[in-house]
Amino acid sequence: MDLDGTLTDPYDGISRSIVHALAGLGVPEPPVSVLRSFIGPPLQDSFAALGLDGAAAADAIALYRDRFGRLGLYENSLYDGIPEVLDALCGAGHQLAVATSKPTPFAERIVQHLGIAESFGFVAGATLDGTRRHKADVITLALEHLGVPAGEAVMVGDRAQDIVGAQAHGMRSIGVRWGYAEDGELERAGADAVVSTPAELTRAVSLVTA
Repeated sequence: MDLDGTLTDPYDGISRSIVHALAGLGVPEPPVSVLRSFIGPPLQDSFAALGLDGAAAADAIALYRDRFGRLGLYENSLYDGIPEVLDALCGAGHQLAVATSKPTPFAERIVQHLGIAESFGFVAGATLDGTRRHKADVITLALEHLGVPAGEAVMVGDRAQDIVGAQAHGMRSIGVRWGYAEDGELERAGADAVVSTPAELTRAVSLVTA
């Protein structure tokens, strides 16, 4: 399962840390639409899309992580209904793992802070140096750790990257509409199912894995 935009709403922590990083480089605060677009893709890719390359992007990431590690990861909340979904899926015997483009140390601290760590057998995230950051690579790590064949696994996420990452492994996928996807993004990416509320997710997992 994806973390940002799927299990949690991270907008405040991420957006404030982005603004902090850009201010440190003398770059004006971007509009909300741009800030929202940072939720999901790897930071390196998002800062590059703003025109920051090489040393500037590395400086932006360092400034972002300085604030995020101290404050931003706590400016985050579970979506309503997510604890109940996790309880239901675990109760049905599903093995769960987090698969996120957020660096693993941050992701592990977030799931611990929000009290959901016990629901997950593994937290697969990006490396701090960016050598593992795309969703397909993160999913590879999660599958290897859990020992689950890709054909028996399902990726749940709110952005196209989650769906495309699953497709790279021949996995099925479920898109969630309460996150940060644009209208139609999940359908265009080819999600096997799309749900609008956490309450629908448990049933969707059962149907997709039947």
